[in-house]
Amino acid sequence: MNFLKCTPTVFVIENDYEILINTISCGIISVNVNGKTYYEENSGVLSSEKSFAKIRLPQTELNKAKSYEICFRKCIKRQAYFSKFDEKLCATFSFSPINKTENINVYHVADVHYNFNSAIKTCSYFKNDIDLFIVNGDIGEVETEENYFEVARFTGEISHGQIPVVFARGNHDTRGKLAEKFTDYFPANGKDTFFTFNVGAISGVVLDCGEDKLDSHPEYNNVNDFSSFRQKQLKFLSNLNKSENKYFIAVCHMCPVIGDIERREVFTIETNTYKKWNDELIRIGVDLMICGHYHKTFIAENNDAKNLFSHPYPVIVGSALDDKNKVIGCAMVLQNNTVEISFTDENNSVLEIKFLKI
Repeated sequence: MNFLKCTPTVFVIENDYEILINTISCGIISVNVNGKTYYEENSGVLSSEKSFAKIRLPQTELNKAKSYEICFRKCIKRQAYFSKFDEKLCATFSFSPINKTENINVYHVADVHYNFNSAIKTCSYFKNDIDLFIVNGDIGEVETEENYFEVARFTGEISHGQIPVVFARGNHDTRGKLAEKFTDYFPANGKDTFFTFNVGAISGVVLDCGEDKLDSHPEYNNVNDFSSFRQKQLKFLSNLNKSENKYFIAVCHMCPVIGDIERREVFTIETNTYKKWNDELIRIGVDLMICGHYHKTFIAENNDAKNLFSHPYPVIVGSALDDKNKVIGCAMVLQNNTVEISFTDENNSVLEIKFLKI
């Protein structure tokens, strides 16, 4: 494994897995599952001039194999003819698909803001009985490629390359010199950071509100066009239907149906668009939504005063920072159409627990 910069992460996107791999040097990266080799999609040309890859493969293949092999050939010299590479090196990782239909353990974390040491402790709540991680935005601003690697190292460390991860972008992840390259490093359909996901008995949708203020806000100096991006997601939602016999979760860093808790004008934006998102989520039959962003933990049900719009599904805001800037997350157990919600800290202490029918 000395060619790997960190442990890989197996992200969930649609009916596939997308394995994120970071290597110490540039070269050709591949994944082998049950004797079949997968490469990063690049129109038939294998990338060798970069040190990371997102390799997508069908869930059914990895679920059946329960292990995967990462292979690497360091690039000595890439040229038009007779390119030179080192010998192939490989490392094998076990994988744990979700085979449960009940008592599914999910851990949600957001708003890490580069406080990785605390977040890693917080994410250890279920120990070896974890089935799925949801990493829900605001990991931090992106000024350098190293910032992306730090996030990859974090997701690899909590999941050990073994547990599937649903990953969403937050508003702080849209900021910085290299923020425009987010989709090169993390799950996306092309350049879209919104998508469906199916994993075991859980299905859902990852949404991305973009920034928390209007595109015209002087803080951004006209570097964003999130208004059009939100309309594109509305069209996407209008074509979705709920998977049968599955828990359906909406994952979104900012909550489109709550907006700003204090109703400050600068943060309460595009409510007409977000109301249409909500209408579509109700039509689809979302069981629950989980968000971050507020640096507080709470649950907003249909009659909550914080709501911008009525919603029959509960909203779980499952991330916070305590008075010592330590990360608080949310443990969820899905069982018998009920979700047990526990807000927990880096000592794995339960700060609050609640049961919801979904």
